[in-house]
Amino acid sequence: MLSRTADHLFWMSRYMERAVLARSASGAANTGLGRQPAAGFSASSETSHAE
Repeated sequence: MLSRTADHLFWMSRYMERAVLARSASGAANTGLGRQPAAGFSASSETSHAE
């Protein structure tokens, strides 16, 4: 069981590395596409929760 989990984590990290390399090779890293906040989240909403 532990071996199978480790194997899945290894391959997931390989695929993530390939995706990052493909993204940087395509120039998307320089266009600002990676700087958009997640849907429904803004930086100002994080600080407005202080009471």
